[in-house]
Amino acid sequence: MSDSLSRRHFLRGLGACVALPWMASLPGMSPVGRSPLAPKRSKLIYFYVPNGVHMPDWTPQSEGKDFELPWILEPLAPYREHFSVLTGLTQDKARANGDGPGDHARAAAVFLTGVQPLKTDGQIRLGASADQLAAAQVGAETPFPSLVLGCEKGGNAGQCDSGYSCAYSSNISWQNETTPALKEVRPRLLFERLFRGGASREDGQARAERLARRRSVLDYVHDDAKRLQRDLAEDDRVKLDEYLSGVRELERRIENAEQEIVVEVPDSARPDGIPRDFGAYLRLMSDMVVLALRTDRTRVVSFLMANEGSNRAYPMLDIRDGHHELSHHKKDPAKEAQIRKINRFHVEQLAHFMSQLVETQDGGRALIDEVQMVYGSGISDGNRHNHDDLPVLLIGHGAGKLKPGRHQRFAKETPMNNLHLRLLDNMGVRVKEDFGDATGLLQLQG
Repeated sequence: MSDSLSRRHFLRGLGACVALPWMASLPGMSPVGRSPLAPKRSKLIYFYVPNGVHMPDWTPQSEGKDFELPWILEPLAPYREHFSVLTGLTQDKARANGDGPGDHARAAAVFLTGVQPLKTDGQIRLGASADQLAAAQVGAETPFPSLVLGCEKGGNAGQCDSGYSCAYSSNISWQNETTPALKEVRPRLLFERLFRGGASREDGQARAERLARRRSVLDYVHDDAKRLQRDLAEDDRVKLDEYLSGVRELERRIENAEQEIVVEVPDSARPDGIPRDFGAYLRLMSDMVVLALRTDRTRVVSFLMANEGSNRAYPMLDIRDGHHELSHHKKDPAKEAQIRKINRFHVEQLAHFMSQLVETQDGGRALIDEVQMVYGSGISDGNRHNHDDLPVLLIGHGAGKLKPGRHQRFAKETPMNNLHLRLLDNMGVRVKEDFGDATGLLQLQG
């Protein structure tokens, strides 16, 4: 077991294993004579949104620290000191480059790989993505080398966009040139992965019994939690109670979503805990990401909000037409107004996630201090299908390596892959500078 894994403590019970957050009074977490703060550990997160954005309401008019937030980004106002807007980045290999139509498939495939996808029937060729390059070098320090998540299912077989494999538009995370990383879209299974027990047959049976009887995972670790309470300082007792309450609240939200489906479809097969409301779904998944980061279950996350080219409707916004259809607005004011609302809705969900990163403490620091996170799309203007001047936010302080809070404009055609190299370098992950069309580490201000 690595030093990092041994520093974390767990509550254990039959078929359950609940990781604990960093607490100063736990044995081994705060060596005598040293700072009670946990060591700084940079965490890498990618959030991808499909179909581009309405750029006039995304791009700030001024540069530097005193920029005014455009309408789409207004929900992030409370957190402006924690993020920067990066303008001018390009993913050239998402362009046709002689391969004809298929911009949506290329946009997602290239976003984290920088590699032109192979366009041919039945074959896939791409490359390892930035998140998986990080996982390969730092993943051994955590139980999960990476978490690859999404909120829309998508197959890896067949063609989905002008002759491109569906795998390209359904995945942004790739283990190698032919294998996308397995994407989890089911809240129940993600929760079970984070709190599963060992691999023995007995543990599997205990988990099945707990789910069948709808018992909380905390019921199985109750005795261990009581024993631990006696060893904790008062501040850490409060922290433990708050943390376990948060775990139970996540569990209740999954159960409520499952019950919704059972009521609507009697005798249905066991549901996956996916809420009917898309906003609730996004928040549930992102809250479990916070839990995984807080307990150091992983330090690398990729999250595909919806597959590239998604035509999801947004009835909660009174939008019945599909997202992809609306992105081809042809400057129709009514359609532009709806695409703006969808873009802002996505940013509102990001604001919720950022609020959790700001408010959640890990080892005496807010999670936002350790995070380096990219939020963006492989398409700029959905109507034009262009891949230059991409909408990109850089969020967090990267364990002291990032100085957010500004709008920085780069020279035209600056490779997006330079940003990936910079973030990997910040984590101590070394890759060749010919990653995609990278020309070197992106020079960030501050």
